[in-house]
Amino acid sequence: MENMSNAKLMQGQLRYPLLCSFCVLVMATLLTGDLQSAVVEAVDVTFFDNSGACQGAGFTFNGLAERTCAVVTNEGSVQIRNLDSKKTGLGYRNGGCKTQVFTGKGPNVWCFVGGGITGASWFVSSAELITSMTNSREETSSGNCSSIMPPHSIIFTEDSSKGAWVLKANSIAAEDLMAQLRSVDDAAKVSWLKEQGAHFEPASGAIATIVNM
Repeated sequence: MENMSNAKLMQGQLRYPLLCSFCVLVMATLLTGDLQSAVVEAVDVTFFDNSGACQGAGFTFNGLAERTCAVVTNEGSVQIRNLDSKKTGLGYRNGGCKTQVFTGKGPNVWCFVGGGITGASWFVSSAELITSMTNSREETSSGNCSSIMPPHSIIFTEDSSKGAWVLKANSIAAEDLMAQLRSVDDAAKVSWLKEQGAHFEPASGAIATIVNM
């Protein structure tokens, strides 16, 4: 009887390490998948009120997911960053992501200027989708875009090659913060942002390709 008890005990001791190893393997797999997903979706979009360059005051959309439309009312330019060679950035006019007016493939940093910009999105490139979008310039948030995203921060930069001041919208909506910022003279904008708790983000060093739409 004692030998049987010892055998069962040894089986249990062997089983639990195996179960624990299996749990660790599953957790590692899930974590790896989450990290890969986060990397895939790490595309940053910034809109500016300047219609001739990607600088001035604007809205930021960090970590924009694929086929999500970053929506603004009417901005002068838009910058799309962190596109790799498999990703394509899109810009729109005429309200949200309605009328596609530009396409930029990674790994370039794109700065699209010309005014009247109302939305931006991105997708993992495929020959079929590119052909389809070339044949039709119309895209809506219910079509190739599966959802929309409001801005979560405002930004101000006098020289995008040096960096920008960023203020995250918490209790106050980004649109309301922007209305306050734009009511301040340009010379006083940085001081106002500092008073509101903004932080400075140095430029990454990547040079944007400027395209006039």
